[in-house]
Amino acid sequence: MGKIDYREIETLQGQVSSHYNSISEATATISSIDAKLAKLRSAKQSVGNIRSEIHEIKISVMGKDDQPEWKGQQKENFGHQWEGFGQDFNACQRELDAFHDAICDEITRLENQKLDQQSFIGWCQTQINNLGNFIEKLLN
Repeated sequence: MGKIDYREIETLQGQVSSHYNSISEATATISSIDAKLAKLRSAKQSVGNIRSEIHEIKISVMGKDDQPEWKGQQKENFGHQWEGFGQDFNACQRELDAFHDAICDEITRLENQKLDQQSFIGWCQTQINNLGNFIEKLLN
């Protein structure tokens, strides 16, 4: 049995400790990401519900512009107002769609960030395992 190099073992144990600290930081980051994801998923569901409600309103309102008993100026005025309403309504739907898409994009970005952190944790655990093996061999 050879001489044990305690300085090298101490250096390696320092590396192990550093990896454990990195794992703790990554775990905290994952917890933060999970909290953000929960809020975003709730917001996504709420926006989806609003979009569905607006779609139902649109379906119920769309046939109301044809009022055969209206004639002349009243019908013409209503037609202009109806066009403005339709444009505003469509703009509202487009904005909600864009907002929903932005939420989906942010969810995907955070999920990918979480996967990166999980991969980093796996890498750190591999390094800890390898260092532990190396330290054990130095002690034998």
